Amino acid sequence: MFVRGEFRADPEGPAIVAPGLFISVAFEDTASRGILTRAPVGDRQMTAIAVRKVPAATRAVRCNACPAIGLALPQASIDGLGLGDEFRALFKNDDAGAAIVCLTASPRVQAVAAEMFSPPVAGSAAQLLLSAHAAEIVVHALFGERGRIEVDPAGDLQRMRLQSVKERMDADLAYPWSIDELARNAGLSRRSFNQKFQIAYGESAIDYLRARRLDAARALLIHQRLSVTEAAFRVGYAHPANFATAFRRRFGHSPSRCQ
Repeated sequence: MFVRGEFRADPEGPAIVAPGLFISVAFEDTASRGILTRAPVGDRQMTAIAVRKVPAATRAVRCNACPAIGLALPQASIDGLGLGDEFRALFKNDDAGAAIVCLTASPRVQAVAAEMFSPPVAGSAAQLLLSAHAAEIVVHALFGERGRIEVDPAGDLQRMRLQSVKERMDADLAYPWSIDELARNAGLSRRSFNQKFQIAYGESAIDYLRARRLDAARALLIHQRLSVTEAAFRVGYAHPANFATAFRRRFGHSPSRCQ
């Protein structure tokens, strides 16, 4: 089971649950928009509640009024994933009916939770993405508590910054982006930004931006029947001739053939 929203559980109220693993990840509200902020650690918390006996949990756990996602896995599903031993290792002794583990969510976990909260795709693709992200959250909750996942905050932060820069380009293709500005937004030097973007996405930032602009222009020509000049301006080309040349190189034909 997966839920998203603002968790406002009553900390004094009863909680009736079945045996299994219950995970919540609270993240910064701006994380889903790719913006980095400094927030108190308490606002970036991952809580895992492992329940082995019913009724084991007599109190709900408050997650404050902040954006969060929640996962619930019955014990049979945990065993089916081959994680039964890790689940049982959360309990301090054989008599314990429940265990509560609170961890600081790494930037990577926050980014995954934010994408689950607001998936970038829909339909069956969204379900596939949610399943993959849910599995990653479960692994971090089970293994992170035992210190078996080494977290690299600097590396996670860097990946989030690169993703944020890419999302900014996607959101405003017409803006005259420069490598210097993109590098500043990523908190990197020009050379380091070029290298890391290439490694992360398989192409340079300029090649990525050019491809997205031309793909968007092609969609405008086909679906909105815009003129070649207007489509060029919409995606940031000041000179239609340059646009036509780039378009022909990418698609093998002139933009006018799409009209």
